[in-house]
Amino acid sequence: MYSLNQEKPWYLTDEWYVTVEEFDAIRRMNFPKDFIDFFEIAFRTGLHEKDILNLKKENITLVKDENNNIVSGRIYGNSIKFKTPINVKLDQKSLSILTKRMENTKIEFLFVNELNHPYSILYFQEYFYKAFEQLYPDKEIRKHMCSIRAGNLKFLESHNVKYFEIKFRQRMNTHDPVHFYMEDQSASVNAIDKHLK
Repeated sequence: MYSLNQEKPWYLTDEWYVTVEEFDAIRRMNFPKDFIDFFEIAFRTGLHEKDILNLKKENITLVKDENNNIVSGRIYGNSIKFKTPINVKLDQKSLSILTKRMENTKIEFLFVNELNHPYSILYFQEYFYKAFEQLYPDKEIRKHMCSIRAGNLKFLESHNVKYFEIKFRQRMNTHDPVHFYMEDQSASVNAIDKHLK
């Protein structure tokens, strides 16, 4: 990653990532469910916001047990931003959110407005900025949407998840060899399930 002699990357400085405390406070705010679902998925998976807004039912693969209960799932697809394949194992909360959205959405896209049109990122940005105004009414703190991904990275690092696993989940391996692949993402999923209830 970076040595002790190097300056911290910008995305790991406090003002550039959403902390776990901020995540927990924002997801409990009285905002529209679509925003809260988007925010939860973004922080838990580390996927780019464009890729989340582009999620379709066909991108979610569910695994069921012998009683037809959903036990796990993954997001598959291609990243619009990074032009790389997406393969993210879902934690239990993300699995629940996306399963409900698959059941309740009339069209193929999972994040759509009341007219069944895919949302613009501006809709979610507005609530994201409002959240920080509510969190810090006496300070001028404004974080960019990419700080959600950075928060995912920082959170997983703090729970000793290997950098290659984080990198794979976040689709940051754009310059890595084609053979770089990580099917087992249990360290990430276990940390998320345990610490982000």
